[in-house]
Amino acid sequence: MARRALIRVVLMAGVVASLSGAAAQNQHLQHHSVTKGSSMQTPRSLAAEHRELHEVLARATKEGGALGRAAAQLEKALAPHFKREEQIATPPLGLLPKLAREDATADMRSVLPMTEALERELPRMLQEHEVIRAAVTEFRAEAGKAGRAEYVRFSDDLAAHARQEEEILYPAAVLVGRYVKRTAPEK
Repeated sequence: MARRALIRVVLMAGVVASLSGAAAQNQHLQHHSVTKGSSMQTPRSLAAEHRELHEVLARATKEGGALGRAAAQLEKALAPHFKREEQIATPPLGLLPKLAREDATADMRSVLPMTEALERELPRMLQEHEVIRAAVTEFRAEAGKAGRAEYVRFSDDLAAHARQEEEILYPAAVLVGRYVKRTAPEK
């Protein structure tokens, strides 16, 4: 998962840089074509990572004792956060490949309610990360006490995932919205 995360970071940075350059070059263009399949969808790689995180955590909640209780607390903190991310934060990222290849189109403006909600809710989402971090720390400690190296690694991967969201994914989703708002033609 860590290698996949590093690859995603490098790709996102390149795409965001491409978007910035494309915005400067294409501000004068009005692109009126309709993009096929322009509905916003979470990139498959992110959806798969979230699914994998949920699966490991679901297994951990079935553990007995303090480890299982710590996993349940982590799940309680994480589930509503992931749900909201999947509603407003990750679907705009599905536009990145299209935006890197072509101008923003009028139908891409449908991303704006999501990205505007993300901008409004970002402080709360970052506060939720603090609660999640505390639950991850507790879960990691219990996994260490139980000698469960796979759950210690999972904890480290989940902490890295949260940092990646804060440093790259959330800002990239906000930039998608700002870019579309600024460059996409009105419907």
